[in-house]
Amino acid sequence: MKKTLYSGLFLLQFTILFGLSGCKTPANINVDTDNASVYNNWPQVQFEGCRILLATEPQLAHQGFAIASYRDFDNTIIIFPNISEGTKFINHNQGYGAVKRDLKIVFFDSEMNILKEDIMTKEDGFSVAPPKTSFAIEGLPAK
Repeated sequence: MKKTLYSGLFLLQFTILFGLSGCKTPANINVDTDNASVYNNWPQVQFEGCRILLATEPQLAHQGFAIASYRDFDNTIIIFPNISEGTKFINHNQGYGAVKRDLKIVFFDSEMNILKEDIMTKEDGFSVAPPKTSFAIEGLPAK
């Protein structure tokens, strides 16, 4: 019960914070609004120029960015709720295709403290959740 409550609070707080951050689409980047996007059926929150995908099911978490087109990465992050110690994030092909761009992953505990950050290289990067992990967030690294 406590972990579920923290998960819900984390998602709510993170979504509000991300939305209030003023995230806008730069003039040279278009968020993929094509109806053919593989993420159309994912649970998600949309803001102007920003998309937060929620990997709430094991299959979604396993697919992650591996199914993304190059353009699907722009202004998109994926939240992985209910992650535990030892969970592996792998960018190489596990049946969905390899991840096409480098990713940043951040692991949080149940109190939303950052435990670890990694840059995972496209196609062969990986990261493992440290002890006390409850959530993870993936997206493009800052330039």
